[in-house]
Amino acid sequence: MAGQKPSFITGANAKIQAGGVTFAYASDVSYQVTVDTIPVETMGRYEPVTNEPVNYSVSGTLSVVRYTKVAAVNIMPSVAPNGNGLGEVDWTTGGTGSDQINPGNILFSSTWDLAVFQKQEPAAAAPGAAPTTTSTEFINIIDCRFTSKRAALNKRGLLVDQLSFVGRLADDDSFEVSPSGDQDLSS
Repeated sequence: MAGQKPSFITGANAKIQAGGVTFAYASDVSYQVTVDTIPVETMGRYEPVTNEPVNYSVSGTLSVVRYTKVAAVNIMPSVAPNGNGLGEVDWTTGGTGSDQINPGNILFSSTWDLAVFQKQEPAAAAPGAAPTTTSTEFINIIDCRFTSKRAALNKRGLLVDQLSFVGRLADDDSFEVSPSGDQDLSS
């Protein structure tokens, strides 16, 4: 099978978007979906009759290698000119990413969607045409909110913002989630 390219998902071929904004130098993202259950017990039995789901929750973390306005001007002219801190991330829904961790703006902040894409290199481009890279979404977490922000810097390393978040629903390329109950929370 000559000419086949591996299609494993790796950090080298993934792109992370939060609120429709691609985080430059996002180094990792992790998430977990938890379904809490309670045992239903009856008289005369030591074991539960069944374990019933009572809660669905999504949480995760996101790490972003930070750059500042000085680095953007001097070293990386093709990136956002004021850096990539949360206060500079302008959501497509209005406001900035820092609104969710700023006590004065928490009540006015908006949720955002997290999407992770796999970049796919194209097959051979037509002669004279520039090759185009496409992306396929494979993780989608909707209605996220930041719950904590940490930063780490050491003598030999880069400044990394570590952001924790919660979301409402999460799916990936192998299944699509749907809300429970009769309420449509998407609007």
